[in-house]
Amino acid sequence: MKADVQYNDFTGTAAADISDYLGSKYGDHLESFAKYFKIDENRFKIIGISIYGTDNFYISLLCVDKQKSKNDKEYIVKMSVEIENEKDILDILFKRLHIVLHSKFDKKYSEMEYDEEVRRENFH
Repeated sequence: MKADVQYNDFTGTAAADISDYLGSKYGDHLESFAKYFKIDENRFKIIGISIYGTDNFYISLLCVDKQKSKNDKEYIVKMSVEIENEKDILDILFKRLHIVLHSKFDKKYSEMEYDEEVRRENFH
């Protein structure tokens, strides 16, 4: 499953560290999100998390529905979770979150590393 928006002008990668709050309470794994959001882990196995939007963003848990899965095919659901009253939800879930985007047509720079980190104000 990949991130996808209407035009995909930019594509890239993301990496995150679980927050100390969740990590110390539930552990450093995806199941911590299931525990935090009180998901029925007997029925659902969390396999990912999706964050979509900017100002009014929402969070979904990507899960295998064990009840609907068959021996030859896992049944995957995207389960939205309520976050209306949690304005600091990203801080609750993650200690660090890093998103890197490139042009959707880029086949060169998305695979490269930078040579030096500089500050804009040093050049303007």
